[in-house]
Amino acid sequence: MDWKNFFNRLGLNGTAWQWRIIRWQNVWEQRKARWRSGRQHVVYQHKVCSHCGALVDRGDSHCMRCGTAVGSWRGQALMRAMGLVLPAWCPLTALLLVANLAWFTLTLLLYGLHGLIAPEPLALMQMGALVPPLFWAGDYWQLITYGYQHGGLLHILFNLLTLSQVGPFLEREFGGRRFFSAYTLALLGGGLADVFVRGHALTTIVGASGALFGLIGLGLAYAHFRGGVLGHEQRNFFLKWALYGFLFGYMIGADNVAHAGGFVVGLALGWLLEREQRGRGLRLDALWTVLAYALAVLTLAAFLWLGLQRLGVGGQVI
Repeated sequence: MDWKNFFNRLGLNGTAWQWRIIRWQNVWEQRKARWRSGRQHVVYQHKVCSHCGALVDRGDSHCMRCGTAVGSWRGQALMRAMGLVLPAWCPLTALLLVANLAWFTLTLLLYGLHGLIAPEPLALMQMGALVPPLFWAGDYWQLITYGYQHGGLLHILFNLLTLSQVGPFLEREFGGRRFFSAYTLALLGGGLADVFVRGHALTTIVGASGALFGLIGLGLAYAHFRGGVLGHEQRNFFLKWALYGFLFGYMIGADNVAHAGGFVVGLALGWLLEREQRGRGLRLDALWTVLAYALAVLTLAAFLWLGLQRLGVGGQVI
């Protein structure tokens, strides 16, 4: 079709629109090519040794090069198929930013724009805040949902700024599955620290800070154990973020308990990932893939559980 002539007749800049459509077509073709390549990768007839990377015949149970036991071909094919679900053009950092903004926006739509400055505690509780007595009474979904709820515009802007600065670097370094797993595990660690330290104290806990401090701890520990000039520079970068974060949290009365819980989880994961990257331990690609998808399902289930608990007879929010 002559797009240039078509848009010119509409009174638009036909040349500009023609180039836009050409770019869109090229992007579409590239994505189709990646998908076709991914499908071929899924049905590849050999297995790959996770220890040394050698090709293994489909029916063999051990690697001929290093002797390591190799899982089934169907299991590896399933993992490769799952890898097509999160393509490279859809980074996890962006998804997390959008998810936090979307939940904050939904809260404003449901409970009023005054939540931009000081949302009411009841609104936060209805939208998934972590309240220790309610958690101990059975509202276990709060360990996930509290991390996507925020106490006002400044709160969410500060957290999303931190995520936008720290997230892309760590996601490029470790990949989406390890990054999302670390984020969610740190979120859980921060929430668990709060409910165990605070017991049954009636307080409302919201925000992604526990997960963000986990990412900071992850980057700090990984860079420290990797060593070298670059490693020490990166370690000092994350150390400054941690010190500023804890100090700022103390000055404004923020929840440093959750910060510390997430930070400790991040430190442990950073140590583990550095050992894995250096080859001093087993490559855990399959485990990270399963863990990431399990945590994604857990996150969706937590919000679904919250929604079902908040719906009464006739579908009215209670």
